[in-house]
Amino acid sequence: MLRDKQFIFDMLDSAELALGYLQKVSKQDFLTNTLIQDAIIRRLLVIAEAARRISEETKQNNPQISWVEIKGMRNRLVHEYDDIDLEIVWEALEKDIPNLIVQLQTLI
Repeated sequence: MLRDKQFIFDMLDSAELALGYLQKVSKQDFLTNTLIQDAIIRRLLVIAEAARRISEETKQNNPQISWVEIKGMRNRLVHEYDDIDLEIVWEALEKDIPNLIVQLQTLI
């Protein structure tokens, strides 16, 4: 459980950093600026990698977190790096990451 807590902190930290990177950044800025894209994608990968390391017990005890979708996002970003749909990434940042932050905060 102690390791899980660290991974949860890592997920939370990266989620908060990702949202922080987007302050004062429009969707158009994100879609056209590879530096911002790279920073955000890196944070999403950290979230997913930390989630992958969390024990099955913790995942089963917290079904409110979309573990499967997090893994799916990671797989797309890593294995289909040459065909990333930035619209989907933006949507995840707007809708999913804020919810994930709240969910992770309740676990801590």
